[in-house]
Amino acid sequence: MALQGSDYFIVERGSTVYNILGSDILAYVQSNIGSSEYDVADITARNALTNLSVGDRVFVVDASADATVDSGWAIYVWRGSAFTKVAEEEGLDVVVGGADLTYTASATQGVVVSSSGANATLPAATGTNAGLMVPAQFDKLGYITVTGAVNLDDLDATSHAAVTLAGTTNSNPLSLSGQAVGFSISQLTSAP
Repeated sequence: MALQGSDYFIVERGSTVYNILGSDILAYVQSNIGSSEYDVADITARNALTNLSVGDRVFVVDASADATVDSGWAIYVWRGSAFTKVAEEEGLDVVVGGADLTYTASATQGVVVSSSGANATLPAATGTNAGLMVPAQFDKLGYITVTGAVNLDDLDATSHAAVTLAGTTNSNPLSLSGQAVGFSISQLTSAP
């Protein structure tokens, strides 16, 4: 079943129900969006069209007079004061992205260089702010080898406790607490 202009549509606005003819909806769309389609031979014929409505479409068989079309057809939409190309035989003219970016490294910072001229400097990381790791920080991390999960707080608390001397000169003069190091005088070899 095809819709007809005499068909009614139900619309509710502010708790009031209205019956609207399909032909009324079509008239509204045509007057506000544009519904006409034109086929013309070239850009000169497109530019000669009059009484266009916003949204009207124009198929131009030879659009090569448009600087953005090398050859072939193009489709344009009337925007009220100018045409906008929406399709062409060769494809659309699309510019993707922005500037080309390169990177310049140094020992203290990095610079992201933009072809548009808006460069960005990446500073070295600090205790407060994120940033790049400088060579000295990289070297320090290179000395760490960890094969399993390690809680550094626990490691610091147990293996680096303060060392204190205990014992007497006669019993164990080098007994150190907190480091698991001990010495007993009985382990000494007699002097010759």
